[in-house]
Amino acid sequence: MKVDEMLREYTREGNKKLDKQYRGTRQAILDLARDKTREFMKTADVGLDKESMELLVLIIAGSMMQSFSLGYGIGKLEGKTDKQIYL
Repeated sequence: MKVDEMLREYTREGNKKLDKQYRGTRQAILDLARDKTREFMKTADVGLDKESMELLVLIIAGSMMQSFSLGYGIGKLEGKTDKQIYL
């Protein structure tokens, strides 16, 4: 299997684990995204309605979850190939 195919497979695996095995990590990411949204609102002196705030939380959390899944995939790939992966 090619390196790019393995990376995609392991990244998908990380995403699935985030939904099942790492639920606590998923919840921590959502909590952190809520904190960051509140911090943004204070710093930018911006008021957001509840719907807009939740949308921003989901955007931030989604990005963090993608980063987690990609990091999981890279770590697993590095373990298999015994080489460091740079993106």
